[in-house]
Parts: sequence; structure tokens; C-alpha cells
Amino acid sequence: MTEVRVPWVLPEKLGAYQAQRLGDGGQGIVYGVPDPAGLFPGQTLVYKEYRKNVVYSADALYEMVCFRQRLTPGERAFLDERLTWPTVLAYRGPDPQDPVPSRNQGTEVVGFLMGRVPASYQVRIPPGNEAKPQAMQYLLNDDAYATRIGLLVDDVRRLELLLDLARTLDWLHRRQVVIGDLSPNNVLFTLQGPQGEARCLLIDCDSMRCLGRDVLDQVATPDWEVPDTEQKATPASDSWKFGLLAARIFSRSFDSTDLVPLRAVSTELANLASRAQSLDPVRRPALVEWLKPLELAHHRAGQQQAAAQAAQAFRAAQAQAQAQTQTGQPRAQARTGAQPPTGGSPAAVFAQPAPASAPPLRRPAPSSAGGKVVGWLLAAVLVGGVGGYAVTHMHPTGGSGSASPTTLSASPYSDTTDTPGPTDPTTDDPTPTPTPDQAVTTGATVDYSQVADDPAAEDVATMFAEFFGAINEQDYDNALKYYDPDSAAVDLGSSSSRAQWKKVMSTTRDSGFMLSALTTDSGYTMATLNFRSHQAAGYGPSGSTDDTCDDWTVTYQLTDTGGYRILKAPKGGVSHTSC
Repeated sequence: MTEVRVPWVLPEKLGAYQAQRLGDGGQGIVYGVPDPAGLFPGQTLVYKEYRKNVVYSADALYEMVCFRQRLTPGERAFLDERLTWPTVLAYRGPDPQDPVPSRNQGTEVVGFLMGRVPASYQVRIPPGNEAKPQAMQYLLNDDAYATRIGLLVDDVRRLELLLDLARTLDWLHRRQVVIGDLSPNNVLFTLQGPQGEARCLLIDCDSMRCLGRDVLDQVATPDWEVPDTEQKATPASDSWKFGLLAARIFSRSFDSTDLVPLRAVSTELANLASRAQSLDPVRRPALVEWLKPLELAHHRAGQQQAAAQAAQAFRAAQAQAQAQTQTGQPRAQARTGAQPPTGGSPAAVFAQPAPASAPPLRRPAPSSAGGKVVGWLLAAVLVGGVGGYAVTHMHPTGGSGSASPTTLSASPYSDTTDTPGPTDPTTDDPTPTPTPDQAVTTGATVDYSQVADDPAAEDVATMFAEFFGAINEQDYDNALKYYDPDSAAVDLGSSSSRAQWKKVMSTTRDSGFMLSALTTDSGYTMATLNFRSHQAAGYGPSGSTDDTCDDWTVTYQLTDTGGYRILKAPKGGVSHTSC
């Protein structure tokens, strides 16, 4: 491999570093670097100095620094954000004349510089409130302890952390780097990433195996050892330990191998963790195999959380309305005859305010507004306002809200190929062959595998398939049958309202349906549906009216009187991204 010249520094050039002692370990002492001597501008560094009795390979450490140097700028940025990787060699003795340490007689590599752990990866625990590394070991405690120290992390964020860690490990494995001593002590985390996301940070990187070489002898944290002791630092050993971490982060245990709590989150993840514990290293899943199941599990958990929050908001609105009624305060009246806003999106219609007293909603009077119905009408149609397509995607009391939990991709359920637009009547297969956990009708297929255990899943999915299928097939009268009579999406008794609804719906075609969450609250069913819309320009969601393709996540409030019907989509239950 081509030799790379890397930066070297004398510890004496780092300023009074010995007064900045940050930590001690069995291998060395870590110091803050008060003065980088202008050699490393813009970096916040620490210095790790090996103890005299520690045996280490200076040449392998040099190769680690070279590894980073050989990366592209984008790869180097990824590495620096997720690992405290060695960046500079520290030495004593004569100045090195050769890039390889062992070829410099009398020059001794005594340690290295690396990035300092950011404050967001630290935690202050009472009563002392001293800053400590926020390691994943804290997530192996029970929730009572986590609450007591102010570090309660819900399952959505735990999945997000596992996904970020799996992505990092996969990235490293593809570049011939393995962790070896992968344990919750060596993985720090934050819930305050650059975009508010959960993120992991790997430390003690000089214990990793890089390009087949070790700086230090491989060790293992107790209760995290692999059974094949000759395979201490391989992708298979990392797989074993990642499987343990996935199980223990949900069982809230330091030593359990119980997969029941993980299975409650995702059967597929539990199956991967089970494979990871195989005594045959070849049978353990590669880290890349975890990525899609983690994405799906994270997305599903996020939608369930959003549905629960929407249901909670609905209960609060009901309680407030009841309190107003009991105290004699006037109830908010349903908006009737409201003028549509100029411009806007298909979703804007559904964004019209609903009565503060919440269901049963009053049927709005027929709109007398003529002319432009683009944004306002288009929102009312699918979920409950006055008018059109946007109603499927918008909230009756707000905009095209995107207040759903942080997600790692726009929509893991989105189609990967374009779907014919509303002006293209062709379809690849109007009535595809059903597969398990799918509701199939002419014009639409709804996958309900994520909620297949719910007794209502098949009936709800079938209702959505028939509703959207009728819209895609331009059978609008049949589609209108799937609205509750009290829905604000369209006045079913008004021919002009129905005509406006049909006009707006003729601009769109939807596909890629995934029913991802189901809950029941106060007699209503809350159903979260993910899908992709293709609509004519000018009929996009609020703020993005020129969008012709969007991925949606909508939590619908359904009634069940002789079959499921669409009532509305509560506030906070709608989000979208352009595709």
C-alpha cells in the first residue's frame, strides 16, 4: 500500500497538557490539548499517551492515521463525526525522517491525537452533576433509573440509535475496519445530532482492527465475549455483539439474551438477533442486513407514536369541549361557506379548522365559492375538509403539518419507480395477484403486514384499497361512499360539493400504500397510512404547490358503523416530503 506522510507532533508542543487530565485507562492517559501550536486549525483535540508498560504497534497506529488520510473529504467527514479516530502521531526523540515509525531509529511513538468528545455526547448525573460520557450502557438500565437521572429514551429513539450504529458499522466493514471490543461502554450517543437526530459515537478506536492490523491486543468486555475466542475482531464477532446490543437495549438488561422484548418491537429484528447468536460465524447476519428492517421498525414505531399522540390530542379536545359545555361556554361553530384561500395545495382543504368540540362534526354547508379551488379544495377530499385531494394529507385545524417524529428517510414505503400520473390512464396491472397481508382491489393495493396482528387490519386496509382504487379508476361516486356522513371532506348531500370534490380528485393518482399503525380510542379507529401521490402541478401540498410527487404519512380517524368510514385526520397526524 502506498505510504502516506502523516502529521507528527512532540507532546511538548501541545502546551501545558498535563494540567488538562481528562481520564485514565489501563492503556494510557487522556489529556486535553490547550495549544495545538497552529498545526491543526479548527480542531478540538485530546492527546492519549500510552503507559510505559503497554505493548502496542506504532506501525499499526501509523496505518490507522494513513487510513483516514486516504479517505475522500466526504468519507473523512463521516469518520470524524462518528469515531474518535487517531489523526496525529505523538513522538519523542529525533524528528522522524521516514513515514513508517519502525524505520526511524531512536524515535518513539508515545501516543496520538484524536478528536475530543463533543458536549452533546456527555451527561451530567445528579447529585454531583459531573460531566461523564453518555455511553449506551445507560440504556441498559430500567426506565425507573433512567427517569431518575433524566435520561429516559423511548423505543423510537432506541431504534434510531441502533440504525445509526448499524450504518456506521456497515460503512467500516466495507472498508476493512472491525470494532472487536464492541460494547455499550465504547459507544456514546446523543439525541441532539445536527438535525435533531439520534446519533452514535465510537470511542477507543485504537482497539479496532484496521486493514487486518491491531495496535493493541484484542480484548473483550465481560458478558460481551464471542464464543469463538479465535475470532475476536471480525465482522462476525461484531455481528454477535450487535445482536446482543439490539436485544439488551430493549430488555433493559446488562446480561440478558432474552429476545421477547425485541420481538415485541419487531419480529424481523428479533430473528436477526437470534441469527447473530449462532455458534457458526458464517450464519451470523452482516450488518447491512440490519439496515432495512431497522428502517422499517423505526418508521413503524414513529407512526404508532404519532397515532398515540394524535389520539391523546383528540381526548384532550373532547375533554375541553365537555368542560366548556358544562360551564356554559359557547362552543366553536363549524365553518360554513368559508372562502377558499388563494393558491395553496391539494392538502390545504383538509387544513380548514374543525369545531373545537370535536366529533361528531357538523356537516359544512355547501361552498358557494367558485373559481380557484386548488389548495383549499384539494385538501378536503381525502380526509375531511371541504374539497379535494389535499384533504387526505392535511389536518382540519392546521397546515400540512410535519410534526411527526424524526425520520431517517422520506418514506421507506415509497415506490421506487414512477407511477402513471392522473392524466395517464395506463396501469401495469390493475388487479395484481394478492399476497399475504395485502388488500387488493382494482386500482390499489394496501400492504398491512406491519399491523397484521390487529384484528381490524384487513378490514381497514380493504376500505382504503377500495377508496383509493375507486379514485384511481375515476369511479368517484363509489369512492364517496367511504366518507362518514359527518366528514368535513365533502358535503355528501350537496351536488355542487360532490362535483367540486370530483374535479379536484381528477388531478391525482396515488400508490405504494402501507398501513403502518392501528389504534382504537374513544370509539374511533386511528389508522396511519403511508403512500405516494402524483398530482398535477399547482395541486401540491401547502408551501409546495408545484410538487407533482409527494410521499405522505397520514393518520386517519375512522368510524365503524356498518363498515369503516373516513371522518378526518387529527392535528399532528399529517406529514409529507417531496419525492
